[in-house]
Amino acid sequence: MPARHSASFFLVLIDARPLQHAAWSEFHAARKLAEKAARDLHRHEETDTLAYERWLHGTFPQLVTTLRELHAEVTRKARDMHHAQFMANVTGRSVKKVWKENREDEADPAADERDHEPESEHESSSHSDYTRADDDGDDDEFASRPSAPTPDSPAARDIYRRLVQHLHPDRGGEWTPARENLWHQVQQAWAARDADWLSRLEIEWDTANDQIGPDSSLSRLRRAIAELHAARRDTERKLRNYRHSPAWRFTLSEKKRPQLQRRLNSELQEDLVALQRHLAYLNDTIAAWESPTPSERRHRAK
Repeated sequence: MPARHSASFFLVLIDARPLQHAAWSEFHAARKLAEKAARDLHRHEETDTLAYERWLHGTFPQLVTTLRELHAEVTRKARDMHHAQFMANVTGRSVKKVWKENREDEADPAADERDHEPESEHESSSHSDYTRADDDGDDDEFASRPSAPTPDSPAARDIYRRLVQHLHPDRGGEWTPARENLWHQVQQAWAARDADWLSRLEIEWDTANDQIGPDSSLSRLRRAIAELHAARRDTERKLRNYRHSPAWRFTLSEKKRPQLQRRLNSELQEDLVALQRHLAYLNDTIAAWESPTPSERRHRAK
């Protein structure tokens, strides 16, 4: 008979402490870099930007006020004109007629309650779509339709779920202002499906609540390192945009203030001229729309 071979099992024990120690050191290094970037971001948003705004309004009070008022007027008129052009396109009427009707409605609010010609199904649907787009738009010259929702991200979803488990009021614990602020930031980051932003928020929570330590599992340390790198990417992305702002390191560059003042004065004057030209163009267009048609002139002549 052939000899039987019994199966042998071996238990191999691996000492993970050296790997944990290395991961903990790497975590510390990554956290220092992320914290430095976070400090730079906080300084710019909470200190330099506020100081720059105070200086700007104190140095160019009249110019800044004029620019703000001009911008508001240009934005309002451009949006009203865009609305009239849109309605003229979808209804087949002339833009002059639509514009005058809109102005009459503004002058007589009760006119909105009067009976109008029934809209076709297509016109009603088009007008409804535009109204929703216009209501959700920003203050740009031409309000655009809302952008499509950001695609879901598995990484963002996983981080969001973990943060909700920690922060949700139903989970207990003291509902402090800091926790409430973090909760709102988490909701904003999730709405944007921004995994890097969510990673930064998770690291802030874990660090503040001692969720990570030298005795944490190797997998948790590795995940925390990846989250720190993601958090730093998110912060650095914002800092790259801020570095082009005149408010960047404003409180640290007082010696360069006269040079900045001359440059800004020139730029603001250019902005003023551009806005005035744009407003003049809008006013000329509106004047043409409000001018009487040949039939209206003949009617007045009678």
